[in-house]
Amino acid sequence: MRALALAALLLPLPVVAPSLVAQAPERVSKSVAAGAPADAAGTLDAVVAAERAYAADAAARGMREASLAAFADDGVVFRDRVALAKPWWAATPPSPEAYRWAPATGAVAASGDLAYTSGPFLYSATPQDPAAPGHFASVWTRQGTGPWKVLVDVGVMGGTADLAAPFVPRALGAGGVGARGAASSAAVAEGQRAMLIVADRGLAAAVRADGPGKALAGVAADDVRALWPGGAVLGKAAVDSTLTARAAGASYDFQTAEARVSRAGDLGVTWGSYQARPGADGAGAAARGHYLRVWAREGFGWRLLLDALSPAGM
Repeated sequence: MRALALAALLLPLPVVAPSLVAQAPERVSKSVAAGAPADAAGTLDAVVAAERAYAADAAARGMREASLAAFADDGVVFRDRVALAKPWWAATPPSPEAYRWAPATGAVAASGDLAYTSGPFLYSATPQDPAAPGHFASVWTRQGTGPWKVLVDVGVMGGTADLAAPFVPRALGAGGVGARGAASSAAVAEGQRAMLIVADRGLAAAVRADGPGKALAGVAADDVRALWPGGAVLGKAAVDSTLTARAAGASYDFQTAEARVSRAGDLGVTWGSYQARPGADGAGAAARGHYLRVWAREGFGWRLLLDALSPAGM
């Protein structure tokens, strides 16, 4: 579907990853952690509204025009290469392809500057063609009190899609420090970013050693979402078994390119490139592309909330 990344030089530091427990409050706004900004635009309600407005705009004007309006200036897309989203969409001719989607879950940082949403979508080559299901993930960013804009999003085909399913907010833990002013928040975010880079690289090393299923389950929250080719996989146990089966003996190499962390230090995202190679016995298929991960911080470590692959050529 839609997608991200800008390369960066990254520095290693040690990190620990304790468990993170998900909650599903009744109202979306109650999922915002203590210390959230007072303005309503910084809440998860506003993020969900922005996602739904993006979907409605795409239905009315098409993906090109809707994406030009929805993406941040520094937003990026994953295609065969990584590119800034707005120039890429501006150079892309309008298409009859039709997407319909709806957010099913998501979370917002206590500092109100970073958020994510994920849910099902339906794709048609033209509005008249049968629709095929898939799942998407969007990362949202916000400057000051400005509107929410898409930083990056990805989607994978497969599975089933219920666009009428109710939205379930994903509460963050108390690992973030909250927004304590611009200077301290910037320092906190940079320190947490360095730790998140180590967590992402550590996961890459674990994948090489143990395979994707076991490695992702080892750092994942219980309600992790894995958007891999073939459809969404929900829950740590399913990620372990299903991704182990889908990998089919192939070896995966992940290379971190970028990381972003909220000012509160409670929500982070990483992205980069990956390459899959058949195993020594010839099992598994060769593939390459990009990945996106969403992380939540608890205590002194990071837990994986979402892992998504965007194969090259999709």
